[in-house]
Amino acid sequence: MKRKLAILLILSISVILLTQIAGSSYCFDGVPYTDKLDLVAHGALKGGIYVGESRALAFPPCTRTFAVPEDVKIKWARLYVGVWGGTERYTGWVHTKLNGQDLGKTFLLGERDNNPNVYCSGHGVYWVFYDVADKVSPGINTAIANTSRGERGNKLDGRIYSIILVAIYEDANAPEISYWVADGNVNLHGLGWAGTVPTTNDFASVNFKGAIDPANVEGAELTAVYLAGNPGEPDYLEFNGQGIGGNDVANCGDGETYGIDLKTFDVTRYVQAENSALFLRGKDINGDGKIEEDDEGNREGEHYLHPVLTVLIVRHKTTEKAMPDFSTELALPKNLTEGENMLTTVINNYGGLFEDDFVLKVSVDGSEIYSKVVRMDASGIKKLDVPWTATRGVHTIKAEVDAEREVDESNEDNNVFTLEAYVMRKPDLSVKILTPVAEENPSSTASASSANSRIGILVIMPLLMFITKPGNKRSPLGILMFVILSVALILSGCVDKQTKEEQPGMLSYSIPVEIENKGEATAINFELSLYVDGEKSVTKRIRELEGGKSIVEKLPIVVAEGKHHIRAVVDEKKEVEEFRRDNNEDEITFDF
Repeated sequence: MKRKLAILLILSISVILLTQIAGSSYCFDGVPYTDKLDLVAHGALKGGIYVGESRALAFPPCTRTFAVPEDVKIKWARLYVGVWGGTERYTGWVHTKLNGQDLGKTFLLGERDNNPNVYCSGHGVYWVFYDVADKVSPGINTAIANTSRGERGNKLDGRIYSIILVAIYEDANAPEISYWVADGNVNLHGLGWAGTVPTTNDFASVNFKGAIDPANVEGAELTAVYLAGNPGEPDYLEFNGQGIGGNDVANCGDGETYGIDLKTFDVTRYVQAENSALFLRGKDINGDGKIEEDDEGNREGEHYLHPVLTVLIVRHKTTEKAMPDFSTELALPKNLTEGENMLTTVINNYGGLFEDDFVLKVSVDGSEIYSKVVRMDASGIKKLDVPWTATRGVHTIKAEVDAEREVDESNEDNNVFTLEAYVMRKPDLSVKILTPVAEENPSSTASASSANSRIGILVIMPLLMFITKPGNKRSPLGILMFVILSVALILSGCVDKQTKEEQPGMLSYSIPVEIENKGEATAINFELSLYVDGEKSVTKRIRELEGGKSIVEKLPIVVAEGKHHIRAVVDEKKEVEEFRRDNNEDEITFDF
């Protein structure tokens, strides 16, 4: 039984890693993912995709116009605004309008950003998006973006990389295309650009899900958008493993568009049934394990680079996907625990354009827990949250799209997704204060340092006296040094004495605190607080603690000699949903 549970747990974790849904909280290495762009639209129709335009980093307000083809029907559109923050610590806002319609003021919160339409990564690079299918029209469209730059008290840099419009349109006179749009904000960077976290991030991938027939391809183009590229610093772009665009793709539009690149490449000859792209910060030319410099001192890659958007368009010779093709997946929360949970279903249409309703049903152990009428659109992707009150143990979860079989599809065999998941007991954090450990007394250190200084001065002074004694040629520098050291010798004893008088009996201690997670699920992102005589002295944030594991944190304090009351509290803000909370505190009285 234990072996079966272990296998199920591994399978559940694998599903989570494979299908975890993107979030929009700030992350230095990338949002919503650190190593890939997120597929936000795909499908097939008679028509095309407009992508434009790229210009240099500009001061706000910034105006851009977009010439969408005439006499077409807009099916899906997303407007992007890139903003330079200056640092992840600065905050401000961006305010955008499209064709005179207000898209609202979005507050840019840096490292605290959690806006659903903001991708913020690196040291304050923002990629903001707006879904605007109902606001884009054939012909000329105008967007205006302003930021808090220049506002009193504002620290946000606020310059605008550019404004980009992606519009999928239908045209009865055009050939059939298959299309994919992926976005995000991955921060590719070298070791020296990682701030307080000494890491590298060297590549980002894009998986264009959905098979096509390579023999039915008339042509194919891949468009890529980068922020913060630099000319002269190599970077690479690969499509299905084939290099395209040379060895310096993100070069500020060949030096014409500082801060942003928008480039399109013909990839017809490289198209396969399943397609992918790879953004590379650089290549380790000399094989030393680092993307820094080669043996001749030349750069091997970009210092930092942000791929933020890619679009793949494949034109077909004949109609290939006239009918829709639904498929569904389930994404589990990172901690699947007893009680309230939120599952996520991802529904994809890998076939032809479908803009109508269908039914999604989710069941657990054969009992239906969710049923909803869903409307698909040209994005070809729908994500829905499914609430579930779970009990501990093994469960079979099934998601079924078009459960009533009312939609004619090209493939009816991929409408059901089933998995077995193990629901864990909630985390259970406990805390215990171990025996305090005395650190080196700072006053003793100061005294020893002062004594050593006086000894050094006494050794040097006779040498200086020899230099300046009668009969020798007197050096003005020697005389000056003699005077300075004499004063230092006098003051060194005074400072030491004064320090001891001002801080009598102050002692440095390390307080070891053991935190144990007696539950099964991982406890994520919580605080450990230490109080001395009722006053909060130290707070430390713990990233995560796996179930059944324990750690010891050593917290430094400075106290006067004598007895003191020490109290430790774990997860004081109740950020972790725990099995029990009556063991989250411990206290001792210790004679320091």
